[in-house]
Amino acid sequence: MKNAPASPAPAQSNPTAERPLCGRFTLRQAEDEHPVRAGKAVESLAARLLAAGESKRTEFVLLWPGTLRSLSLVHALATMSAWHEGDKRGRRTLVYPAKANFLQGLNHLLVDRVEVGRLAGALYEPPREVNKNVKVSLPDKDAFMTSLNSVKEPNGAPVHPTVGELLPHFYSDLAFEAWRPCDGDLLRNIKARLGDRDHTRSLNDGAIRRLAAPDAAPDALFALGWRTSPTDVELALRKLKRLGSPDAVLLDLTRGMRRGNPRWKANAVRFLEALDQVWPTEPPGVCIVSDEPHVRSQLLQELNKRSMKGSGTAGRLLKMGLPVVGVPCATTRDGILTNGDAEHLQPDARGLRVAFTDTEASEVIGLFDRLRGALKREEWQQPLAEAAAYLLRLASLPSSTRVLSQWLDQAGVPMAVRDAYTWPTYRAKLSRLAGDPEFPERGRLERLVARADRLWVNYENGTPFARQLADLIEEHTRGTERCCVVFTRPTARVLAERYFETYDGYPEGAGFEVLADCVRFITANTLASELGTRGKETVVFAGLDEESLRLLVTDPRISDPAYVLLTRRNAAYLKSTLKSVASGQDFSSLASRTLPLLAQLPDFPDLDERVLLTREDFVLPTFSFEQALSASIEAHEDRDPTAWELVLDSGQIVRRSPAAHVYVYDPLLSHTQTRGYKRLDVSDLSEGMRLFVMSGELRELTETALKEAGVPISNDKKFEEALRSYHRRILAATSNPELGGTLTDKARTLRQRMLSQKDSPKALPEEGTVRSWIDVERLLNVDFEHSKPQAPRHEAHFRAFAQALGLSDIEAIYFWKAVIRPLRGVRRADGRRVGDAYADMLLEPESMVVHQRLKPAVVSSLFSRAKENVYAIEAIKKPAEDLANE
Repeated sequence: MKNAPASPAPAQSNPTAERPLCGRFTLRQAEDEHPVRAGKAVESLAARLLAAGESKRTEFVLLWPGTLRSLSLVHALATMSAWHEGDKRGRRTLVYPAKANFLQGLNHLLVDRVEVGRLAGALYEPPREVNKNVKVSLPDKDAFMTSLNSVKEPNGAPVHPTVGELLPHFYSDLAFEAWRPCDGDLLRNIKARLGDRDHTRSLNDGAIRRLAAPDAAPDALFALGWRTSPTDVELALRKLKRLGSPDAVLLDLTRGMRRGNPRWKANAVRFLEALDQVWPTEPPGVCIVSDEPHVRSQLLQELNKRSMKGSGTAGRLLKMGLPVVGVPCATTRDGILTNGDAEHLQPDARGLRVAFTDTEASEVIGLFDRLRGALKREEWQQPLAEAAAYLLRLASLPSSTRVLSQWLDQAGVPMAVRDAYTWPTYRAKLSRLAGDPEFPERGRLERLVARADRLWVNYENGTPFARQLADLIEEHTRGTERCCVVFTRPTARVLAERYFETYDGYPEGAGFEVLADCVRFITANTLASELGTRGKETVVFAGLDEESLRLLVTDPRISDPAYVLLTRRNAAYLKSTLKSVASGQDFSSLASRTLPLLAQLPDFPDLDERVLLTREDFVLPTFSFEQALSASIEAHEDRDPTAWELVLDSGQIVRRSPAAHVYVYDPLLSHTQTRGYKRLDVSDLSEGMRLFVMSGELRELTETALKEAGVPISNDKKFEEALRSYHRRILAATSNPELGGTLTDKARTLRQRMLSQKDSPKALPEEGTVRSWIDVERLLNVDFEHSKPQAPRHEAHFRAFAQALGLSDIEAIYFWKAVIRPLRGVRRADGRRVGDAYADMLLEPESMVVHQRLKPAVVSSLFSRAKENVYAIEAIKKPAEDLANE
């Protein structure tokens, strides 16, 4: 049984933990070299890490309401702080669990070369002399650090190393073999700029080789993969002890590491036990880092279970009580802020108003849960759990069941997939259960099913959530007032847009169109860049997720008042979180926002708080079709006998034709136009490369951004509609009487226009071919499977054709990348659909014209999200025929 978030135990006083990090280097973003700085939460964590290395204690650090996707920068700040104090050995840190991209943040962060070189000079140790600035000696490091002063800067352009190039780092995943040297990564970019081969060779053979060895590496970051078995964890730790123990350990229990890792609790406790087994007398200090209060409760529960089985580690930690250190965190992702950006950790008060929308549905769901709890057989419990989960999603729907069904039809969702999104599917399973002669609660179940049937029917014209949202929109779009509605997922926004397109429930039968100019729908992922862009507007949160809660609690641009719509289950979870946060003093600076929220959240006696500890109870459980649709697409690829299997470090297996193109990421190219991405054929891939995989969420965000930039797309139509859209656009463009009367006349005029263009492409086809390009009216009624783009075969010809017709640059790019090219040749057979087209539009150099139509903050956000979709290729499995030909 899960426990509700416990009140944080007070942290013991430790003055060392509060000391400031000194001697700061100037940091820059690798993409544009803009100066940035680490947020206060990263600084605080680095101070805690330094303190843990001295105290050898274990403590629980809670980041809230923000988070960090990687803790590598925490180690970097701690060790660079030690440099400035004269400690040339820095700090050795072990982080667990980790993913293969654990250095991602450090590889995108530049450190000022001149400042590092200046510090290296101040700490230089001449032979047989003592440098009074040096507190911990390491002469071997001098050649490594002072090499930064020898860099030749081309054309006076500054050259800076990434933080990742300066710090030795080691990673092990799955079966442990060894902590291998990382000499190839150290000063990787800088060595190419030294301009002296002898100097480079001397570095490689001397300082770099010594510093990169795991037994001698100062400042080293050791990362142990999240999929490592308990046996291999112990092997890795014992080997590390022989090589040189870490000063401190970061146990990463942030949501990014917990998500997709169902055994995180057991693995965390076994890791702590392994630390005690390997270092029985003097274990390293441990910082357990999380971003949700309930994680500590779950960890204590797991420790209690292990203690009852005789675990000494669990007993010791339970006796300590896992003291909590609260760290207010206003940042997210890597915890980096652009210089000049304020960090709002003492926000002004706002009138925050909370409303609940699902009283009836919550009662029905609770009855399903109680019936499930009264049954003993798992096969009886399962259909009840599935039905309750579906009704919970349905109650959170900012739309209607009618719109949901229409959307499923128009999105082309296969019948086998769409069944999971309609109530009759779950009702059928419950009917079979009620018909089981051994089932003891037939009458009770039938009454519950009847109530759920009424919900499904009543929701045909709108759920209570959608209707209350409609009322709030109408109330806050009167006169000159504007309204911004924030959804937790793009799918929820799409369904709400569809619902309000035909909504006519306003006074005197008025429809939503009378308010459309005064309201806009956005998703939480773009909220930070959208707040304040339209002047004063009332913000309405249609549910909360971690990002929207962070901004609601900290951002000064939140309207006064602001409104939050929640289901009762979401509200119960939010209350338990806020109670934990408000119980200590560490988060008192946020009380102006947290306490008014908490005051509006009543007790929920009908809901058992002990089961409210999953993210799904906090974030509105909206319908998402991406996983099911992706499975449908993958099924098509499974039929491609030539496809290669790419095994990724995330556990995914991606199938791609060897002739298809994909994008790989190289951090050393992060300063280029494509920000580190380059296109390769699948046949050119090799193990270890970092593959970009378009996720469903990033695809939806990209579609939204492109649509707002004027790209003529509809993000809920299948490929057939995109092709029809192209044909209709060409037909409209050729209706211009200036082109002539007949198709032949039009083709002649268009070809002449193409020939007269400044950069007219070579080898333009004759008039007959151009005529076929514009003869599209007859294709409008042709079956999709027999239809084709009927467009130029070469991109240069298509660009000239589009310009001659008067299409905009962004239209031309979209139609070429998202319609024409994907529907030709191997790409159509390969079955990857729209995701690849949007990857092209986001990552190809030629797509700069698209980026110029987007807001800079949106482009930056999309590329940042893209980095989260990069995975290391662990293995490549080729068809037997390909292997035989090698």
